[in-house]
Amino acid sequence: MMDDTLYWVWLQCALGISSSLRTQEIAEAFPGGAEEIYGSNDYERRVAGVFTNMQLDKLRGASLREAEAILDACAQRDVHIITPREEDYPERLRQIPNYPLALYARGALGEFRDRLPISIVGTRRADHKSVDIAGRLSADLTRAGCAVISGGALGIDSAAHWGALHANGCTIAVLGCGHGAEYLPENISLREKIAASGAVITEYPGSTAPIGRNFPVRNRIISGLSVGTIVIEAGERSGSLITATCAAEQGRDVFAVPGDAFGSTYTGGNKLIREGAKPVFSAMDVLEEYELLYPELLNMRHARRDLERAAFNPADIARSRKQAAVKPKPQPAPKILPARNPIETQILKLLQHKPMHIDALSKATGLSFGELFAALMALEIDQLIRQMPGKIYEVILV
Repeated sequence: MMDDTLYWVWLQCALGISSSLRTQEIAEAFPGGAEEIYGSNDYERRVAGVFTNMQLDKLRGASLREAEAILDACAQRDVHIITPREEDYPERLRQIPNYPLALYARGALGEFRDRLPISIVGTRRADHKSVDIAGRLSADLTRAGCAVISGGALGIDSAAHWGALHANGCTIAVLGCGHGAEYLPENISLREKIAASGAVITEYPGSTAPIGRNFPVRNRIISGLSVGTIVIEAGERSGSLITATCAAEQGRDVFAVPGDAFGSTYTGGNKLIREGAKPVFSAMDVLEEYELLYPELLNMRHARRDLERAAFNPADIARSRKQAAVKPKPQPAPKILPARNPIETQILKLLQHKPMHIDALSKATGLSFGELFAALMALEIDQLIRQMPGKIYEVILV
């Protein structure tokens, strides 16, 4: 298998990484796979009719040395190489016409086969409400038996991954760079947690840099792994719309969470709905599409029907304050509820004194937004705290 892997990596190095590469046609023309291509002569490659003249030139000049170096580097970094002939290579991904010639993975894709794969994508500069929706929607889908796939970026991607992790589920991040690249240091802990329970994968070897053109290319993998793609807060030119387009071209379902009709960051998602994407108001809107197709994978009892929070009545708040002013009563000290780690305990200690805005929490804790959001989401999921209007959090006393 190692020799076979070597030839697939050689072929990837020779042809390069591109969404226009006709992988399926190449595989059909050479049933023996990459090793057969390596052993064929120029005439045999030409008459197969699947390579351009430029690709034929690249194949002539390609040696195994670069591929051997990549295999050595992967072994040192504990990165597993998955090729199209391996059992771990996702079957749905193999069905798209331009599937990757090699995937580089940290973690394992084994549990992925026992769950329904749904991708969640959106803007990196998402507002707080959209981040909150992405996290809770991801958690609900995970509890119902889904594996959540996203791109490992900031904003909606991070929220989707954290939601799945806090629901003790499987999530997969598809990167637009190599595992050895310096990419989003604030998300290192997130990628480590993803690799521990799911997988962080990429088709880019070694230390390939996270340059802009890589991300539209990798989006076909996010959609290709999934039965459906959910778009949350995406502008009209958002990269998330490229993922949605890939999904539609691959014959996969497209969903979108509706947003502000006059907000530019929601224009893309709203446009998808206008063009036929199913609007999503809860996990049930997604799961009901697959309930009969994959009954062995889904547990519909865990699917919630509403993403909205319970509304706060300002009149009730004012009334309670007035009553407290008229008849003051001694209040017991707030009870600190147990947390799972020191970060959550620190947040609870801050909130036991008074509700706090998310910006004040960030300043008081010194945490990055990703770390703070992950802890807040975990505490909300466990009903230890709640979010009030205006991005203010308070502890729930029992």
